[in-house]
Amino acid sequence: MLALLQRDGRLVDFLTEDVSPYPDGQLGAAVRSIHASCRQVLDRYFKLEPIISSEEDQPVTVPAGLDPAAIKLVGNVTGEPPIRGWLRHRGWRVTEVTLPSLPHGSGRTIVAPAEVEVP
Repeated sequence: MLALLQRDGRLVDFLTEDVSPYPDGQLGAAVRSIHASCRQVLDRYFKLEPIISSEEDQPVTVPAGLDPAAIKLVGNVTGEPPIRGWLRHRGWRVTEVTLPSLPHGSGRTIVAPAEVEVP
């Protein structure tokens, strides 16, 4: 997945670069392109759905039998479910994955090959 985000969106290059010298306007323009490219990777290879479909910052009730991997309770957590609270993040669940096959051999650990231009 990391290799796909690098190949199509140059995400690793962006995240490993020191962006502090760039003005906000220039950085914002670069981020739009990276965001669009990385989002296309997600859309192409994954189907995602929210774990809780309510709007964020709205009240929700977490039922008994919650999956702690899917719902994290934060704040002043006391008592047993059902628990009422405010939805801070809907969470994401993968419903389908269509990743390409991994290469064989040492290529499995390569996120992006080095590129050498030969004159």
